[in-house]
Amino acid sequence: MGVRLQVTGVVLLGLLASGGLGLLMHRVERDHAGQVLDRRVAAAQDAVVAAGQRYVDVLRLTAGALEALPEVDADGFTVATAPVGQLWLPGAASVDFVAAVPDSGVAAAQADWRERGVPGLMLTPAQGLVRHYFPVLRRTIDATAAGAAPPGTDLGASSQVTGAVERAERVGLPAVSQPFAEGGEERPVVMLQRVLDRSDGALRGFVAMTVHLPAFFAGTMPEPSGELRAMTLGVLDGSGLRPVARIDGTTGGDDLRRSVAVQVADQRWQLDVVAGGEGYLDEGMFLAGLALTLVTALLVSTLATSRRRAEERVAEATAELRVAGAVARQQATLRGAAMDTIGDGVLVIDRHGKVLWLNPTARAILGPEAAGHLASEWPELLDIREMDAATRHRLRNLLNAGRESQVECVIRGRRIDVRLRSLVQDGEPAGAVAVLRDVTDSNAAAEQLRASEELLQVLLDGARDYAIYLLDPHGAVVTWSANAERLMGYRSEEVIDGPYDRFFTAEDAAEGLPRRLLAEAAERGRVEIDGPRVRKDRSVFWTYGLITAVRNTDGSVRGFVNVSQDVSNRKAADLVIERLNADLEQRVEERTADLESFSYSVSHDLRAPLRAIDGFAKMLALEHGDALDEQGRRYLGRIRAGAQRMGELIDGLLAFSRLQRQELTNQRVRLDDLVADVWDELTIERGDRDIVLTVGELPDALGDPRLIRHVVANLLGNAVKYTRDVSSARIEVGHKVTAGGDATYFVRDNGTGFDMRYADKLFKVFQRLHRAEDYEGTGIGLALAHRIVQRHGGQIWADATPGDGATFYFTLPADMPALEVVSP
Repeated sequence: MGVRLQVTGVVLLGLLASGGLGLLMHRVERDHAGQVLDRRVAAAQDAVVAAGQRYVDVLRLTAGALEALPEVDADGFTVATAPVGQLWLPGAASVDFVAAVPDSGVAAAQADWRERGVPGLMLTPAQGLVRHYFPVLRRTIDATAAGAAPPGTDLGASSQVTGAVERAERVGLPAVSQPFAEGGEERPVVMLQRVLDRSDGALRGFVAMTVHLPAFFAGTMPEPSGELRAMTLGVLDGSGLRPVARIDGTTGGDDLRRSVAVQVADQRWQLDVVAGGEGYLDEGMFLAGLALTLVTALLVSTLATSRRRAEERVAEATAELRVAGAVARQQATLRGAAMDTIGDGVLVIDRHGKVLWLNPTARAILGPEAAGHLASEWPELLDIREMDAATRHRLRNLLNAGRESQVECVIRGRRIDVRLRSLVQDGEPAGAVAVLRDVTDSNAAAEQLRASEELLQVLLDGARDYAIYLLDPHGAVVTWSANAERLMGYRSEEVIDGPYDRFFTAEDAAEGLPRRLLAEAAERGRVEIDGPRVRKDRSVFWTYGLITAVRNTDGSVRGFVNVSQDVSNRKAADLVIERLNADLEQRVEERTADLESFSYSVSHDLRAPLRAIDGFAKMLALEHGDALDEQGRRYLGRIRAGAQRMGELIDGLLAFSRLQRQELTNQRVRLDDLVADVWDELTIERGDRDIVLTVGELPDALGDPRLIRHVVANLLGNAVKYTRDVSSARIEVGHKVTAGGDATYFVRDNGTGFDMRYADKLFKVFQRLHRAEDYEGTGIGLALAHRIVQRHGGQIWADATPGDGATFYFTLPADMPALEVVSP
C-alpha cells in the first residue's frame, strides 16, 4: 500500500511539472512567432504605404505637366501622360483628365472638348446635380484591370467620388475616394489631384487614376509563406471596416493576428495579418515529462524492492541533473552574450516601472541616467520629442497598455523606433519589455535612396532618345528599358538573356563585329559604336553611342552598359552634305578653270595694248619731244605713268587671283631669319636714310615660307615707305604672348599713321588711306597679306594714330607636329 501511494504521488508531481514546462515552452514559442509576425507586418505596412505614395507622386507629376501646358487638349494630355505608361502600377486601369462642368454648361463643354481633340465625345450628366465631373481624356494603363467609368460618364453620380473631388479641390492635395459600386459590381477607388491654370489660378480640372484594390494589393505584397495564413486590406467607411482585398497563404491554425493602419493620401486603410503560432515544443516537453514521470515511478517502485538499486539510480539521476544544470547555465551565458551583441536595445521593466535589466545597446541609446528612474519619467528626462500627447500618455502608462505598441520618436537627438510590450501574469501587470532601434541612419539612407530614384527617373525620362540596356560579360541582354523597346521594337521578354548579335546586320554579325566591340570595351574601358543596326521588323537604321565596361572590385568585367541613339536623320544629312560638298568642289574646279582662263586673258590680251601705249608714248617723247610744248610733254608723261600703273594693277590682281588657287606648303619657318633677309632686300628703298630697326625674339611659325615672306615684306616695306618724312625713323619687329598662350607678331613704326575710323578699308583691294601723289602703291599689298594670314588660320589687324605711327599685328599657327624647319 505504501509503495502504491509513493508511485501515485510521483506520477502526479511529474504530470504537473510536465504540464507546467509545456505551458512555459508554448508561451516562449508564441512570443517568438509574434516577433516574427511583427516584422512581417511592418514590412507589409511599409510596402503598401510606399506603393500608395508612388501612385500619389504620379498624380502630382502629371498634374504639374498639365499645368505647364497653355491649354489642356488631347495632344498635350498624350505627351504629359507618356511616362505613366512606362511605370509599373499594378491595379491601375487608366489615368484620366476630369473636367468640372456646371449643369448649365454641359452642351458647351461637349463641343469645346470635341474641338480639343476628342471627336465623338458624349457627356452624360446625372440628374439633379449642380455640378458634374466628366472624364474627357484617358490613357489606358492596364486593360485587364477593373475598368474605370467610360469617358463622358458623370462621376458626380457617386457620392464617394464626389467627396474625394471636393477634398482635392479644397485642399489642393491628392485625395482618394472610398471604393464604390455601380450596378451591383464592386468598383475601384479613384485617386485625384486638382489641375490649376498657372496664369490666373483658375481650376482646369482634375487628374484621376482608377485603381483596382485587389490587383494593387496582390502586386504590392509578396506571396505569404511560413506560418502566414492570410493578409487582408480593408477600408473604413460609415458602416465600419470593409475588406476589399485578400491574399491567402498556408493552411493551419490562425491564433496570431495583427492589425496596422495604412495611410494613403487622405485615406486611412487597415492591414490585417493572420498567422499560426502553434508548435510542437510544448507537446514534446509534455510527453518527455510524462516519460520521465513513468521512469521516476519505476525507480520508486524499484527502491521499495531494492534499496541498493534505488540508491544507484538516484546517484545516476543526480549526475544527470548536474549536467543539465551546467548546460542550462551555459545556455543562459550564451543568451546573455547574444543580447549583449545584438544591434537593438533591449530592456526589461518591472510592474513599478523600474529598469531590471538592459543590454549595452539600450544603455548607449538611453544613457546611464535612465537606469535609475521610472519609465514614466523618461519623456522629460531623456528629451524625447516628436510625439503627440496620446503617445506620451501611452509611454508613461506602458505597464498598463495590455498589448504591444510602436512609436518612432527622437531620443537624445537620435531617431529611435520604440516597440513596447506589456507582460501580464494572472490578469495583472507584471512589467514590460521594450526594444529600441536607432533608425536615424537608415531613415537618412532611405531618403537619399528615394531622392536618387527620383533623380534617376527624371534622367531616364529626359533620355527618351537613348536606348540604355545592360549586357552580361558574354554579351547576353540583362536589362531592357522602355526607350530601348521603343527604339528597337523588342519587348523585354523577347530579348532578356538573348544574344547581343541580333541587333546587328547579317554581314556585321558574320564578321564577328559584336564580339570585337565587347572585347575592345573590356580592354579599353569604353568604345564608341557608329553603324547600322536592325530592328525587330528587320528595318535598318543608323545608331551612335557607347559601350562601357562595368567591373567588379577585383577588376574583372561584370558586364557592359550600352547607350545608343538613332542618328539616321543625321546620317542622311551627312550624306547630303557629302554630295553637296562634292558638287561644290566640282563647281570650284569649273570656276577655277574659268578664272585661269580669265587670268590668261588679262596676262596676255590686256598687257599687249598697255605695252603698246607705253612704247609708242616713249618713242613719241624721244623722237618728237622737241616739237611738243611743256604741257604736251606733261600729258605724254601722264600717259606713260597711267599705262605703267595699270600694268602694276594687273600684276597685283593676277597675284591676288593666284593666291586663291595656290596650295599651301606647311613648314616650320624661322621668322627672325626671314625678317633679316627681307630687310636686306629693302636696301634700295631705304637709300641713305638713317632708320633704326629693332628685332626682338621671334618664335618659329608654321606656314608656307613664300607666302609668309610676302606678308613680312609688305609690312616692312610699308613701314619704310610711311616713315620717309620722319627725321629719326624707328621700326620695331617683335611678338607678345596672349592670355591664351598664342604668339602675336607685330611690326611697329613711328611714321605717318592713319585715322582708325577708316581702318576697315585697310585690307580691301584698291582701298588706300593716303593719296597716290604722297605715297606710291596699288592698294593690293595689304589685301594680299590679309588673305595669306587668313589662309593660314590666323588674323591680322592694325592700330594707329595720325602723325604718331602705326602697328600691324598678325598671328600664325605654332602648336603643330614637328616639321622641317625652313629658313629664307
